[in-house]
Amino acid sequence: MGDRTIYRFEEVAWHVPTAPGTDPKQAEDAGKQGAARKLLAQGDGGFYTQVVQIPPNFEVPMHSHSHSEIFMVLEGRCSFDGEEMEQYDMTVVPEHGVYGFTAGPEGVRFLVVRTGAASYAGAPS
Repeated sequence: MGDRTIYRFEEVAWHVPTAPGTDPKQAEDAGKQGAARKLLAQGDGGFYTQVVQIPPNFEVPMHSHSHSEIFMVLEGRCSFDGEEMEQYDMTVVPEHGVYGFTAGPEGVRFLVVRTGAASYAGAPS
């Protein structure tokens, strides 16, 4: 079967979401409010995956990443660039594509899939 790993969601620890370029103070503040992620595959077969949870009504500022990503809502809702997304709705964000979103009143949990370990950049002012 080759090298294959089964990532058991319940065995992976939650931690505060950060990536190269993230402001440590902003990440700490977000973590205190309940933002967290679980890193799953990190390079296996060329994929980088994570599940992220964002607390109710939390606004994620406009930003971009160095790799394209698939963003799929697993639980809850969010307003993504002003457009509502619900469970299993998905969008593809291009490399360096600027976006932001606000979690719904129940929060949001989503899956991210990338083809590289992405860095973070705030939106230009």
